[in-house]
Amino acid sequence: MRILFKCAVKLLSPKKLRQLQYASFRARLVLKEVLRMNNALIIYFSRTGNTEKVALAIRKGLERGGLKVTIKRVEEAIEEDLYDYDLVCLGSPVLHSLPPPPVLKFIRKNDRRYRDAREVYVPSPKMVNKNALVFCTYSGPHCGIHEALPAGKYIRQFFEHLGFDVKGEWYEVGEFHGWEQGSTKGMLGDIRGRPNVEDLALVELKAIQLA
Repeated sequence: MRILFKCAVKLLSPKKLRQLQYASFRARLVLKEVLRMNNALIIYFSRTGNTEKVALAIRKGLERGGLKVTIKRVEEAIEEDLYDYDLVCLGSPVLHSLPPPPVLKFIRKNDRRYRDAREVYVPSPKMVNKNALVFCTYSGPHCGIHEALPAGKYIRQFFEHLGFDVKGEWYEVGEFHGWEQGSTKGMLGDIRGRPNVEDLALVELKAIQLA
């Protein structure tokens, strides 16, 4: 019977899997045995290129870790069904301690879409093999990383409401393009050229480990 259940699970649609997980604790235990992380979606917004560099490093690491990776800019991913992926990574710069408008639009539209489809539950269950990664780039000229934390937590809450297991919040330092003082005299010192080769190599390594 257990073997038949495992075979049947592989034929279920993502939505049916979510309903099954929510309905039965025992089903979640069996699903955890059957399902493995195989594919990933990386979504990002990058105005100056900092966040894009990190997104590409994550893709490289995940692919080296054996995952099939799809990468899209936030405006291209607005209609993606996030539940189609085992790992969803959402990357954003930080604007006044929050994600910038294109990222906020993406989050709010998808939050509404899943709520309208009655796929946001109370309480939010942690779905099996539905994982997320939050990554933010920031310059932090005034307060350092504390300027970026609210943005990362905002994105994290979006995923947790959908039942994703957030595997991490990665905060990567990036040059403040267009403001030399912000890149040389701020809380973090001289951050020109960042994320640099060393920063991106570390991101890639973390992505390999995540995969």
